Amino acid sequence: MQVPVRLLMAVRPSVAPALLVAIGTSTVVFVATPFLLPAVAADRGISLGMVSWISTAQLAGFVVASWFGGKFLRPVRSVFVTGALLGMIANLASAVAPNLLLLSLARSVSGVSLGLAAWFAWQAAFGDHGKTGDVAVIGPLVGTVTAPGVSAFIEWAGVDWLFVALAVVTASPLLFAGRVAKVDVVRPHRTRHAATRAARVILLALGMITMGGSAVFVYAAAIGTTLNGISAVTVSLLFSANALVGIPAAKWHGRRGPAGIWFIGTATCAILIASSRNDYVFAIGLVGWGFIFFMGIPAAFALLASRSAWPEERAGDAQAVMAAGRVFGPLIGGALIAHGSSTTLGFVAAGIITSASLLLLYADRRYVAHVYNRATDFSRMRIASSGRSSGDWMP
Repeated sequence: MQVPVRLLMAVRPSVAPALLVAIGTSTVVFVATPFLLPAVAADRGISLGMVSWISTAQLAGFVVASWFGGKFLRPVRSVFVTGALLGMIANLASAVAPNLLLLSLARSVSGVSLGLAAWFAWQAAFGDHGKTGDVAVIGPLVGTVTAPGVSAFIEWAGVDWLFVALAVVTASPLLFAGRVAKVDVVRPHRTRHAATRAARVILLALGMITMGGSAVFVYAAAIGTTLNGISAVTVSLLFSANALVGIPAAKWHGRRGPAGIWFIGTATCAILIASSRNDYVFAIGLVGWGFIFFMGIPAAFALLASRSAWPEERAGDAQAVMAAGRVFGPLIGGALIAHGSSTTLGFVAAGIITSASLLLLYADRRYVAHVYNRATDFSRMRIASSGRSSGDWMP
């Protein structure tokens, strides 16, 4: 369950290894969450809807840490060490928590650790195309080996021992703490600046995307095994494939096009996963999600950086609003799943994501205007070649 070092080095990262290890270990915890939910529900004898509160609590801590870190903290060694220690303690506490309330409190502390790790990594990469790709690729890279590992570990040792294993994983960044600066020499006196109007629109869209996406994705394992009757091993392999196809997408160096278009594809995948009871359609939706989502996220971050006067300051904001979306998403999904409305869940989630996609296209309207102008020019060329003027054109 450790970050695969050889794979990590194969992507030739331009971001400090300590930051990549931090974001990698936090990714392990996030990837484990869809498998933790049904396992905790079965182990504690409670409904899947109630268990969703542990995911909500974890993401609430993530929101607080991302927002607080971006506004009040500096990327220095003491913060790095504190985040890793909090993650270790939270996962150990989760292993011995006697009830859902204490387990939720422990997961909220885990969320704080994850938020600090994400903010630490993204603030160093935001606004730089190469570094953004290096940080974005960690998610699918780690997820490729983590998804089947988590599923097998739960079957072998149980959910409580998985929390112990996660404690070891989240403590591993401490091995790299010595490589993190004690003082922020780049910005010793940090002054915050308000987001531009365009940046606020993009941030709203990012929050909506993760809200709609998490409403389906966090329950994808349960939908696949319970409603579709797919084996847990097969579902874990599909999650691994989801992560695998995201690696070339995250590291894509060419033009990505407008981010909004990609997330319309994500909305389609949400419908396929939640609303179809066909195994092959479910698999296409889950695996396709990995490629489409990781093509869209770096494009959205690049758009946010281009519309921001101070791009590095929006890193924490982006992580916070996306985590906030993940807080409310599982609540929506849990409520609909509890009432047996997975089909409704797929279309509700798709509607939210599509609305966010339109906001991104609005923020990126210069690109849309460019496409429209090219289409208009092409039409004028066709009219001219037919010997008519535009004023003489009749349908």
